[in-house]
Amino acid sequence: MSLKITVGIIARNEERNISTTLKHILNQSMDQSLYEIIVVDGNSTDHTREVAEDVLNNSDVKYKVINEADLGFHGHCFARNLVIDNSDKATEFIAYTDADCTVDKKWLETLCKTIDGTEEDIAGAGGPRLIAKTQNKMELVINAFITSYIASGANPAFSKRDVKYVKSIANYNAIYKKSIISKFRYDDSLIISDDNELNFRLRKSGYQFLNSPNAKVWHHETDSIFEFASNMFSYGINISNTVKKHRNLVNLNVPITVIFILYLVLVVPLYYIFGTFILIPLFMYLIFCLAVFTEIILKTKTIYALITFILLPIQHILYGLGVIYNLISR
Repeated sequence: MSLKITVGIIARNEERNISTTLKHILNQSMDQSLYEIIVVDGNSTDHTREVAEDVLNNSDVKYKVINEADLGFHGHCFARNLVIDNSDKATEFIAYTDADCTVDKKWLETLCKTIDGTEEDIAGAGGPRLIAKTQNKMELVINAFITSYIASGANPAFSKRDVKYVKSIANYNAIYKKSIISKFRYDDSLIISDDNELNFRLRKSGYQFLNSPNAKVWHHETDSIFEFASNMFSYGINISNTVKKHRNLVNLNVPITVIFILYLVLVVPLYYIFGTFILIPLFMYLIFCLAVFTEIILKTKTIYALITFILLPIQHILYGLGVIYNLISR
């Protein structure tokens, strides 16, 4: 049997998680001769590369461990391109997951069955992000919030949904046809704007993405509100980078978050001008917060779910500030 899939994992300072991630990938239902593993490390200051080498060296799977700094650049986009460039010539598909994820035993088999033999206009397929098991209540709640059905607008990337097509596939749980992705490639200059920008260009060129709800990946998350806020700011910068490149990429989230921040800044003077009428959006936002909180507490069954009332405004404000900051900066 010839090699069929290259599994790419990009990592940085993930010595705590990468061993578990790799062991689950090595324990796939698919024959090990059908896939290889490429780990691209972001010049970690811990022992990520050494741990990865140790785990993979004791397996029968073909593998490579690469340090992106040795090849002259950095960033998610550059790392994902290195996976493509270093994949075996016989590889038909490129699959991606993250170094802090745990994949289901049938993950590769499910993704492969979803995309193998599909029409030429199918570029890839992706599945949802599920909540990794943890004893850390803060991590549990933050992860439940990020994957919230209500807060995410029922995004299939976060919620298991029975739909055939999706607009984009998140690269913690995705597979692409190598023949297509090697032509389009990730834009190295955008550094972290990896899957959303690439998927946009593919979709603009007429390609589609299939939903693979049974391709299960459990994702770990930070337990720090500060780090969560920092991530939201970075996501805002991320999406605005792609907006700068593709003006027609603007989705509803961008203007809404910007308007929300302007509203919060002006709500006091507007109240004195227009009266209590101006507080209606704030009241509606509170109802939205209550709905998300109800979902989170039912899902996590912990009083820590109360931080939802902190996470939601932090998400919207920091994301919006990231967008504004990057759009007005050179």
